[in-house]
Order: sequence, then C-alpha cells, then structure tokens
Amino acid sequence: MNNSLYPRSQKYDIDWMVQNSMGPNVIWLTEALTGVMTLEPGMRVLDTGCAKAISSIFLAKEFGVEVWAADLWVKPTENWERIRGAGLDG
Repeated sequence: MNNSLYPRSQKYDIDWMVQNSMGPNVIWLTEALTGVMTLEPGMRVLDTGCAKAISSIFLAKEFGVEVWAADLWVKPTENWERIRGAGLDG
C-alpha cells in the first residue's frame, strides 16, 4: 500500500502488519507519533501496551532506539519470537 503520509511504513509488508494487528494500523500511528518526538539512536523507549510488538520493531529499526516492550494480553515469548524474526534479538 502506498501512503505518502507514512513514508517509513511503506518499507513494511502490509500482510505482516495486518497479521500482527490488534486494532488500527499501529505502524501508521507510531510513525505519526514520531513526527512530534525526538528519537535518537541508543535512546531507551518503553512501549507499554505494545500488543504484538510491531510498534517496537518499527521504532528499533527506524530510529535505532532500544525498546522495552510490554503487553498484558500477548505472551512475552510470542513477542520475542517476532522480534527475533525481525533480526532485532540484540
């Protein structure tokens, strides 16, 4: 999907985003939020209510931040597998 409002999000597979969604497009919401934030590589970000951690993956890949992800409804081991699958297990 080509959406000029979210240029960073265009790099991500739409099927992956939909498959790992638990509501509205969290990647678009996260990208919109980063437009009013200053994020620099190495910063720590707490992503509470991260759902399936795709917002955490987006933040780490796009901004080089260290993300701590937590969600009440999704098992940490499931998110860890998604994070590892995105090549972010470091």
